[in-house]
Amino acid sequence: MSSIPWPTVETASELLRRNADLATWLADLGTRSAEAARALTQPGTPPPRDYLDELADAGREFAALRDEVLKVAAHTPLSLPPHPEVASTREIDALLRRLIDELEKEMQRAAAARARQDALTLLDRVAALIHRDDPQFAALLTCQSRARELYATIEASADAERPRWTQSLAPFSALLTLLEGQHALSDDAWAVLEDSVADTFGRPLAVAAARGKLAPR
Repeated sequence: MSSIPWPTVETASELLRRNADLATWLADLGTRSAEAARALTQPGTPPPRDYLDELADAGREFAALRDEVLKVAAHTPLSLPPHPEVASTREIDALLRRLIDELEKEMQRAAAARARQDALTLLDRVAALIHRDDPQFAALLTCQSRARELYATIEASADAERPRWTQSLAPFSALLTLLEGQHALSDDAWAVLEDSVADTFGRPLAVAAARGKLAPR
């Protein structure tokens, strides 16, 4: 017995494709039903055997697909209709489109949560920096104060506000890149990052970073 795949947009899209193929198949069988009906007008003449076999196969395919769709959707918060109410490919199509919409929203929520956590982790790393020679280096203390303010803002922000704080995060990211990625940076990239740090936090902090005076605690 095959296991039911975990719901993903790809899984649901594949089920949607299979349902569309089944709908086409059933429509073709419906067209051929007129031929079967004519056969029944002849006393004692059964419908074509291949038609009956194919009709039974399509019915089994529909039942199997419906069961799989409902089991996949049961792993999500969607409110599902009772099994007997999913009686056609139209109902399956509608359910799968709801499922895809829910899964896409869940992906967006997960991406937003990851971005928020990544931002907070970056600011924590800035807060943990020290100056090798001067524990009270004013430029670094000012930068860390602003990092704590941004941390609080991000924690309290809604997902829709992410573009605003993402932009504010860039100079802090530039500072860490100056410290940790020096050897991998081209001269042009180095200059851009140094200017970003200097413009936001002042030239003394940019110089301290460039001279290797800053380090993790």
